Amino acid sequence: MDFDIFSENISILDSTDGEEMRSRYIKTFVDFDKELYKTNVETKHEFTDGYCYTGYLWDCLISPVVISQEHLEAMQERLGSVYVFWDIHSSERISIEDYWKFGKDSVLKLDMNVLMSGKYHLPEDIYIFDKSFDWTLILTHEYTDSVRFCLKSGSL
Repeated sequence: MDFDIFSENISILDSTDGEEMRSRYIKTFVDFDKELYKTNVETKHEFTDGYCYTGYLWDCLISPVVISQEHLEAMQERLGSVYVFWDIHSSERISIEDYWKFGKDSVLKLDMNVLMSGKYHLPEDIYIFDKSFDWTLILTHEYTDSVRFCLKSGSL
């Protein structure tokens, strides 16, 4: 899916709603008492492009389960409307050109089928969930034995 078509099929939450969704996600799925969370996510560091964190939320999930990307993709037909966001990292630490096509702290709302068809327009680590906050799916940038490392948490 080309970027223009992808962009036409998403909604970008305003900054207040986006921050509320991100905050609720962290309260629901992240162990914010973990030292790793406190030092690498909660504590933001100043970079030339603003304050960013240096860790990954997926390193701090409550009860994560490793799944295959194929398992995640197999669920797409039944999930419907979802939200997605990514870690707030500095461009100083990302060597991929044009990495953010949306704001670093954006939260998008879109159909899961659209997301999976256009996921290459988004950063590599993405957090997927719906309005119920009952579950989350995560695609990470990590690979183990040539298989993309994906996670789920919650009741899905």
